[in-house]
Amino acid sequence: MAVAALRARRAAARVGIDNAVVREVGLQKLLSTRVSNLELEPQGVLAECIDEVTAELRARGITFVPDYYLGEDDFWTTDRAVSVNIPWYLANGVLWRLVNDHLFEYSRAEVLMYLRHETGHAINYAFELWRRRDWTQTFGDFRRPYRDVYNPNPWSRDYVRYLHRAGMYHYAQKHPDEDWAESFAVWLDPSTRWRRRYRDWQVALAKLEYVDRIIEVEGACKKAPGNVRAGVRVPYTDIRDTVAEFFDINDAVDPDLAEYRKDLLEIFPRRPRGKGGSELTFTRNAQSAARFIQQHQPLLVNKLSGWIGNSDKRIITRFLRQLQAICTYEHLVVPEARRAEKLVDLTIIGTWHVLDGIHRLSG
Repeated sequence: MAVAALRARRAAARVGIDNAVVREVGLQKLLSTRVSNLELEPQGVLAECIDEVTAELRARGITFVPDYYLGEDDFWTTDRAVSVNIPWYLANGVLWRLVNDHLFEYSRAEVLMYLRHETGHAINYAFELWRRRDWTQTFGDFRRPYRDVYNPNPWSRDYVRYLHRAGMYHYAQKHPDEDWAESFAVWLDPSTRWRRRYRDWQVALAKLEYVDRIIEVEGACKKAPGNVRAGVRVPYTDIRDTVAEFFDINDAVDPDLAEYRKDLLEIFPRRPRGKGGSELTFTRNAQSAARFIQQHQPLLVNKLSGWIGNSDKRIITRFLRQLQAICTYEHLVVPEARRAEKLVDLTIIGTWHVLDGIHRLSG
């Protein structure tokens, strides 16, 4: 019996080792594969999230479901189109762990919030609700210029707060279209209990009741949509980087990373791990610095490439991903009250390092 038990333990150990080797070989193969050559579809948690939001739409009598596709960084919906971009690296558990380890962290709850918000945009565009006079009276002029940098009133009760919990502070104040999408997301999410939560927020509550009225009472979204323009920007099949290149986790060590880290630690505070203390109070209402960089990536890429001659947007994007990875590793955050200041600091540092990378100014 003792010999049999020993053989069983050795066999179990071999299985454990073999499984570890298989996983490592599989990971190495994944890292060396071009993103465009991956065979991806929503699986695991992402598939569950999409199914959950779809079920919420059905429960509200909305038969139209946006086309959720796997594409570039971040969640977005192209202006006046009905396709929702989902970051390709959330497609399955292996990729999700990679992004959480090397870029920034996504939770299941955050993904659900982003999906509901972007679905709100797609519903607005599909049924062209923004053309309604009462929509404009409720949310404002849809054609108002869209600005990446805005100055919200943090004490306003005229707007709901939904992506607020994901670090997108006062996002409804950015534009009437975002005001609608945030209000729709709160209305759609069965956990918000919006009538109770916003009962003392007169204007915000009126917006939620407007969403409820036109969809639940009028049935404005029960017919076939008048607009089905896809608007897919960059599907994952167009991304030519390998997985390792995208996450910047090749074996070679970038000698500039130490300098990037030094500058980022001067710009952003760390999120404290302990409990209590003034530092915790200072950073409680703070967004992840990695997410902050992602949120402003289009602005930073366009500004830096416009200011700096001979610059390549792909190089600038790779540089920003390196900054995101450092911010995630160091647990850096952006205090809510200092977002504009930190964006200026980040732009200055980014301009210097991109120039240095092209012209080797420090040499």
